[in-house]
Amino acid sequence: MKIKFLGLLLFVSFNSFSQRDFAKIDRSVWPFPINSATDFDAASKMEMLVFLEVFNEYAGLNQTELSQKTGVKNVNITSVKKWESKTKNILLDNFKSLSSESLSTFVSVKKNSDWNTLTAFQLGKSIPANLKNWYYSSKIFYEDYLAELYRLAALNPRITSEIAVIDNTEITGDNFNQKHFLLTFDDGPTPQNGNTDKLLKVLDEYNLKGIFFVLGDNFKQRSDVSSAKSIEGLYVENVVGSHAKIHKSHQNFAGWQSSLDFTQNTIKATIKQESPVYFRPPYGQRNKTLVDYVNSHQSKVVLWNMDSQDWNNNMTAKQVADRQITLMLLWRKGILLFHDIHPKAQKAVPVIHDYFKKAAINWIDPNVIQL
Repeated sequence: MKIKFLGLLLFVSFNSFSQRDFAKIDRSVWPFPINSATDFDAASKMEMLVFLEVFNEYAGLNQTELSQKTGVKNVNITSVKKWESKTKNILLDNFKSLSSESLSTFVSVKKNSDWNTLTAFQLGKSIPANLKNWYYSSKIFYEDYLAELYRLAALNPRITSEIAVIDNTEITGDNFNQKHFLLTFDDGPTPQNGNTDKLLKVLDEYNLKGIFFVLGDNFKQRSDVSSAKSIEGLYVENVVGSHAKIHKSHQNFAGWQSSLDFTQNTIKATIKQESPVYFRPPYGQRNKTLVDYVNSHQSKVVLWNMDSQDWNNNMTAKQVADRQITLMLLWRKGILLFHDIHPKAQKAVPVIHDYFKKAAINWIDPNVIQL
C-alpha cells in the first residue's frame, strides 16, 4: 500500500500539471454514499479542502511560472488575479454555508474560518486512512482542473470564455442560491429520433428540465422537415435558447449580428415560450458590443461554471458524470454544461440525479425561474 501511495504522490508532482488531459476522477474512490444534506456538505467540505491545497500552489506562481504551467505565452496576470479573488470569495461563501454537523465530519474545520485559516489547513496530515485513496485521486483531479481554469484566466480577455463576465448582466451560475443547479445542453437539435429526442425522453422520465441552446442552422433544418407543433412538442416544458446560427467564435466574427438575429427570429417563429430566448455564445467567446445587443433584446448571455467535457472523445459517460458530481460538490451551485448532440448526457444525467437524490439539492426549472 505504501508503494501505491508513493506512486500516486509522484504522479501528482506539481511540475507535471500542464502535461495532462482534462480533469477526470472515479467517484468510487469516495467510499460514502450521499444520503442526506449533511452527507452532501461533508463531502463538499472535503472537495473544497483539496481544491484549496492545489489552488494555493498555483496562486504562488509568478507570471513566468504560470506561462510554463498553462502553456500560455502571454499570461494576463491581471485577469488571473481577478479570477483568483473571485474564486476565494465563492469558496469562503461556500464554507460558511456548510452545516455545523458537517464541519466536524472526517476532519474538523471551525465555523466561519477565514481564508488564512482554511489555506493553512494541512489536509494531507489529518486525512483518515479510509479516505487516503480518495485524497490522492482528488489532488490529481484538481491539479488538472485548475490547469484548465488558469489557462482560461491567462488567456482572458484576448480570448473570452466562461472564466469571467464582460457585463454584470451575464449569468454564470456563481450567484445562484446554495445547492441550486441548472441543466443546459448545447449544439442541437439532432435530426428526428436522434440524440436530442433521446435525451429529452430521459429528462422527462426523471422530471428534469433544462435550457437547450440550439444552433440556428440545426433548428431550421429540423423545423423544415417537421412542423412548429412537432418542435414545440419536442421541447415541451424545457426552454429553448440561442447558440447562434453556426458554431463559430463570435468574439471577432463580422457576421455576429445576423447570426444572432437569424436564430432568435427562427426560435420565436417556431416556439411560444414565456422565457426569454437566452443566448450562449459558442465557446463562451463574445465581446461587449454583442453582450449589449443581447441585453437590448430583453435577453441575457448565459454561460456556465461546470463543464462536463462530454464532447471529448477521451471522456466516457461515467467519467462525465463523475466529473460533474465532483464539481457540484466543489462549487455547490451553478450551471452544468452538456451537449445534446452527443449521447453521453443521456447516461450521465441520470447518474448525477440518482447520486444526489437524497441530498436535498434543487434542480432549477427555467420555466418557473427566470435567470
